[in-house]
Amino acid sequence: MRTDIFWETRRLRPAATLALPLIFAAQLAMAQQDDVGTDAAAPASADIAETTETAATPPAVSERTTRLRTATLMAATIGGTLAYGRAKWWKDGFGGGFKTAREGWFGQDTRYGGADKLGHAMFAYTGSRLLTQAFDWAGHDASTALKLGLWTSVGTLMGVELIDGFSRKWRFSKEDALANLTGGALAYVLERNPELDALIDLRLQYSPQPGERQFDPFGDYSSQRYLLVLKASGVPALKRHPLLKYLEINVGYGTRNFDAGPGALTPQTRHAYVGVSLNLSELLRNTAYQGNASPSRTQQVTETLFEFMQIPATTVQAERVIR
Repeated sequence: MRTDIFWETRRLRPAATLALPLIFAAQLAMAQQDDVGTDAAAPASADIAETTETAATPPAVSERTTRLRTATLMAATIGGTLAYGRAKWWKDGFGGGFKTAREGWFGQDTRYGGADKLGHAMFAYTGSRLLTQAFDWAGHDASTALKLGLWTSVGTLMGVELIDGFSRKWRFSKEDALANLTGGALAYVLERNPELDALIDLRLQYSPQPGERQFDPFGDYSSQRYLLVLKASGVPALKRHPLLKYLEINVGYGTRNFDAGPGALTPQTRHAYVGVSLNLSELLRNTAYQGNASPSRTQQVTETLFEFMQIPATTVQAERVIR
């Protein structure tokens, strides 16, 4: 039987796990910066075509460097997660055999109204995609990078769930496991289908509630919205339109006050969202970054951020309380 103390510690876990993709992005950005710093400068006499081709072609990576980068990425992801888990999640130890818990999905009677399940899917999706980019930088071909990204991200999450089953405090949740697999599956589909990837994004929006004093975008379920975004720039006919190409349609889901704790006086509600937003990546490509022969580090970082995070000021949404 779960106690209030069990719940209070359990609810802090998504804050740590959902923050990891941002660490992956920072590691990738620094790695790319190191590459740029070691590249030789282009000859002054090179013509424009040659310079453009050189800028668009990444430097060759030796097999030894690929192995070293791959091992580093996997050790940082898997080892870092296990070390954090040992210090924070599993410090009470293990025992009593393998235990499971039935948590449910999006019902009003569930612990978080389903926001935690979307959090698991979002993390698996984001982690898989960012690690695919990282393994591509490590020197792997696209297919191998995708496989390594999926196995490392989803595999690490599934490993955490299995370890939970043997710990004294936590339980294995099949709902969490299925959510992890769903996020990884979506990442695989979009990575393998560039046309679909250009049309769809999965994003997290953090909109703090009135009176909220603590900034916690990854642990505050009541201020989170999980959005499926459809981009006009992914439709060939709309991409050529001077204005419509900057628009997006988003639909989403969020909950409020489920994380207030047992016995809270505030009502626990579930919400559906639909809205129109501005495609910041497309806007910057046609303004600040226009004319770039290849994406700069700044452009890569901003486009990565806007692919996974929805900036509240760029969207107008209507909401409906789900009964």
